[in-house]
Amino acid sequence: MPMKYLSKAEGYDKLPAPVGPTSYLEDTMSSNAEKDFQITSGFYKQVSGEPLVYTYGYDEMKVVLDVKGTVEISDEEGTKVYPQRGDVLYFKKGCTITFKAVEDDAYGYFWYCGRKSFGEI
Repeated sequence: MPMKYLSKAEGYDKLPAPVGPTSYLEDTMSSNAEKDFQITSGFYKQVSGEPLVYTYGYDEMKVVLDVKGTVEISDEEGTKVYPQRGDVLYFKKGCTITFKAVEDDAYGYFWYCGRKSFGEI
């Protein structure tokens, strides 16, 4: 099939699976390309509490869908950003990124697309 479709209920509205105490991530679609050339997209949510520190094994881009309160994203060189809805981020393969929702009720909700296989964390 040349086109795949997921409804809002199957993608945006569905809480991704937990990958940590305050982090939720779930792949929703992947290309049919050979493993080394696949791209995969999905949704990621970071809520307040323990930050997520992640070292990327692939290139990835994120689009900020929603932010409540303050969300801080920083890299291993000390660069910090406080993204807002509509912002776009790029993470280079090999970088280490920290995602943190600062206030007690803060969260960030993102759509991502990366050069990885479906289900690869």
